[in-house]
Amino acid sequence: MTMNFGHKLILVFLAFGALMGTLVYMSLNTEFELVSKDYYKDELAYQEVIDASRNANQLNSRLSVAQSDGQVVLQLPGEMTGQAVSGEVYFYCAADSRKDRKIALQTDSQGKQAFEIGKAVVPAGYKVRVNWTAGEKKYYNEVYLRVE
Repeated sequence: MTMNFGHKLILVFLAFGALMGTLVYMSLNTEFELVSKDYYKDELAYQEVIDASRNANQLNSRLSVAQSDGQVVLQLPGEMTGQAVSGEVYFYCAADSRKDRKIALQTDSQGKQAFEIGKAVVPAGYKVRVNWTAGEKKYYNEVYLRVE
């Protein structure tokens, strides 16, 4: 039996159908966790985040988050040194919600806090969201960090 144009056309359509079926199967089995579970409640309280971000931007120095020696080190702005600070650090991993961590902010007298990689946080890409209160003012800052 010879391969004529009709047979080749049918093979092309079958290959295309198999490719589309494979892509549909792969897309249905891919998980995307890009939205928080309390999305609506978070959006209603977003004005507080805007105000706290404005307060943080008015400070002379910035919050820094860096990785060194197997730790993630958070350093509050210099104006926070010696003040009573309370708050929360949220390591948000958009790709995998199982890696998300909320940790209470407990800085030392210099405004530093260290998180051990492997215990407090695991290697991943994080958006580190820091909410803190000093005196009567609330502050908020976000930093992207790739923990390895």
